[in-house]
Amino acid sequence: MSRQSERVGRSGEYLVASLLSLYADTVLIVPHSAEPDIIFDVDHKLYKCQVKTQSKIRTHRASWEFDFRRGPFTKRRQYEKGSIDVYALVALDPQKVIFFFPNGSKQKTIKDKDMQAMDSLENTTNLFKELRCLKEL
Repeated sequence: MSRQSERVGRSGEYLVASLLSLYADTVLIVPHSAEPDIIFDVDHKLYKCQVKTQSKIRTHRASWEFDFRRGPFTKRRQYEKGSIDVYALVALDPQKVIFFFPNGSKQKTIKDKDMQAMDSLENTTNLFKELRCLKEL
């Protein structure tokens, strides 16, 4: 992985961690050898977050494409079931974050107009509301 790729990934992780820290007492950025990038708590329950960061839009499609697989240098590209509780999809240029629960898909494409309209803070608030509802089930 190039230094530039590492910077992009790290930037996304710090952006997500800053949003999560508004609602969680514990937010930990995990070393790169682990499956989740961030671990955070909601009402004393820990959740594992995988951050997927893009620095550039796909201009030919006017959309942001996020790959849910692990990096190309690993033997097993798919994450183990249950190893990730939530994905954080980060578009660096507009500084937008969308949280997405794993559903078995390998990628997610978001139109640029939808990404631009996204409110990262509201999306974070909704994530915590959903996690609290799931905890009550």
